[in-house]
Amino acid sequence: MITIVDLNYSQNIFPLISQELADGISATLEKWKKVLIFLNRRWEAWALICKDCSYQAKCDECDIPYNVHKYPQESLICHNCNKIDRIPTVCPVCKWANLHKVGTGTQKIEQIINNLFKDNKISRLDSDKIKKEWINIEDVKNSGIIIATESVNTISFDDLGLVVFPLFELELTIWEYDIEEKIYGNIVHNIKRWADVLIQTYIPKNPLLITITEWNYKEFLINTLEERKKFSYPPYQELLNIITKWIDKKKLSENTELFLHKINCLEKNWELNISYNKNYYSKRAWEFYQKIIIKWENIEDFLKPLKGEITRNRNITIEWK
Repeated sequence: MITIVDLNYSQNIFPLISQELADGISATLEKWKKVLIFLNRRWEAWALICKDCSYQAKCDECDIPYNVHKYPQESLICHNCNKIDRIPTVCPVCKWANLHKVGTGTQKIEQIINNLFKDNKISRLDSDKIKKEWINIEDVKNSGIIIATESVNTISFDDLGLVVFPLFELELTIWEYDIEEKIYGNIVHNIKRWADVLIQTYIPKNPLLITITEWNYKEFLINTLEERKKFSYPPYQELLNIITKWIDKKKLSENTELFLHKINCLEKNWELNISYNKNYYSKRAWEFYQKIIIKWENIEDFLKPLKGEITRNRNITIEWK
């Protein structure tokens, strides 16, 4: 059975913990069954902001927001360059002590679930736990409540009674052409564990969610292929990301434009689909990055004249999808 909880109208005990979710966990545990809470975000909070001046803690090397982690010690971590910083006690801009943790990850859910169901054995399984702490998989399997990211997909459980997705739309904000396919795969994989499923969402009428709850794989496949064909994504055309980097933003722009010019000179009658925004930059560990996206039927043929240039230039890398 699949239950959809509309968070727009539910009574929430804690963030992402509705009354329906708490009741469902309690009922499952009373039957001596296990609960799996699947949340593909491993930290405690998505961001640290100041409610007075809107300051947001960012990594100065990458210029992106820090994530707040609780384990192994409370700290700010950049998921881009892995830089670790302490959590300030007051806002470094306005000097007021009104800093607020925004969003929820596995570490925060674990803290809340421990408070609500402290008489039960609870395990968390994510990459932070795997890399920084010793984990006994048998202990995880024997827990009454397991809070996990997709790391759990390779583990089978006996007596699993309920699989929970606290926020369906969490990953829809990721800008990847195949993100819906990944979400579909994660949910359906856990539905096939033959346990009851509870999905919480603010968008209960989302077409992808409706397709999943109706077990309509054929419709999902048809719609996905139509969309891929319309926008020339795999499998209809191959996708190549050419990434340029430089410590100086102006120099990066000049080199990217130069490389793009070489691509255009080679294009001939190939009718390549090239996407490039000269005003868009990303930053990682003090270096700036830009991306050229190329879609074509046979990327390997296109790459042959450029392989020497890419090999010689250490500031150019490729991602072939």
